[in-house]
Amino acid sequence: MDDVLYLGSVVGVLVLLAHKWWAYREAPPERRPALLPICLACVTAAPAFLFLAPTVGVSVDSLTGIPNLSVMLVYTSGVAFVAANQAMLLYWRHPPERAWRTTRRVLAASAVVLATMIALFVLGDADEEHHGDFPAAYADAPYLAELLVLYHVAYLVGLLNVVRLCWLWAGETPPDQPWLGRGLRINAIGVLVGSGYAVLVLVGVIGSRLGANLDAWAVAAPKALTLAVPIVVVGASIAAWGPRLTDLRERAGRQRDAVRDHRRLRPLWHALRAVDLAMRHVPGTLRERFDPEHRLFWRVIEINDWLHRLRPGHDAEVARAVDRRAAGLSPDERWAAHEAARIKAALRARDRGDEPADATPAGEDGSPAAEHAFAGERTRLVLVARAFTGPVVDAALADVGSAVGTRR
Repeated sequence: MDDVLYLGSVVGVLVLLAHKWWAYREAPPERRPALLPICLACVTAAPAFLFLAPTVGVSVDSLTGIPNLSVMLVYTSGVAFVAANQAMLLYWRHPPERAWRTTRRVLAASAVVLATMIALFVLGDADEEHHGDFPAAYADAPYLAELLVLYHVAYLVGLLNVVRLCWLWAGETPPDQPWLGRGLRINAIGVLVGSGYAVLVLVGVIGSRLGANLDAWAVAAPKALTLAVPIVVVGASIAAWGPRLTDLRERAGRQRDAVRDHRRLRPLWHALRAVDLAMRHVPGTLRERFDPEHRLFWRVIEINDWLHRLRPGHDAEVARAVDRRAAGLSPDERWAAHEAARIKAALRARDRGDEPADATPAGEDGSPAAEHAFAGERTRLVLVARAFTGPVVDAALADVGSAVGTRR
């Protein structure tokens, strides 16, 4: 099971490396310095997880004849990983010249830590294989205990600095790059989870020195790293693919609105289709048949074609009846009620074989404004369709019918 966890983490890191290497090759020269450190961070993280896998680590120790060499390789990769992460953030934040000045100090400090670790490992007596429980087995051993404390303190301090920088700079990202800020925060969370590895080992080692039996903490600690990998992979790459999520959300919103308006237009469409069934559009593609926005487009076109054929005119008596019934409505709703009443009156006259009282089509003045023609038609017809099935229009037409009957 441990092999699966660690080798799976290797795969995740390599996927991120491939993504960033492609971005590095495609980037203009001035942006490449900001991408190179994250590629190096991936290059350093992959061997660490590879050597953490028991099958790989024990095999390396056996082939070289040096017990626990794989553990030192993991620690070496860890120091390089922390340095690369700090360099990555410095190059993201600052111009290359300034970033390099600070990066040199980070690299010098990392080199000192790494050299000291190697010296302590050589001086220590790690002649028994303890790949899976190295911190627990050597928590009290001379030199090796100091090695454990030095590495994990340096690792923890470096990662906490990465968390600090990520969170600090996430709030300073440009307004037009929201996904960069989100990526920095996600990366900070992932790195914070990964730093739990160092905390657990230090608690186990120090606890053992104080007489407490906390070996299990140190043995289980590397699992925290596998939990951090997917979070860091998402955080480090989301600035590239996150905007697509925004596009998908916006498209889903448009699709949802199209379905809603398509349904709202159905009563009006159903009433008008008797004007000329031959004018219905026959979908020519699967997209026209199933895409909500295409279906809505053609429903609007069909309704307008039928209205043009119907030519609903202006009837002053109907208009006065609507005004009486629509007194409490908003201007847009009152306008829609007038349009719906004209249409319904024209349909009833057509069913009776009569001509409208005034065959001159009413103008479109007063219709709600829209950004472009189709959006305007869509907004206009949805308002009309809602009024078409509402109580105001039927009541107004009933008033007109009663008045005509009384006059007769």
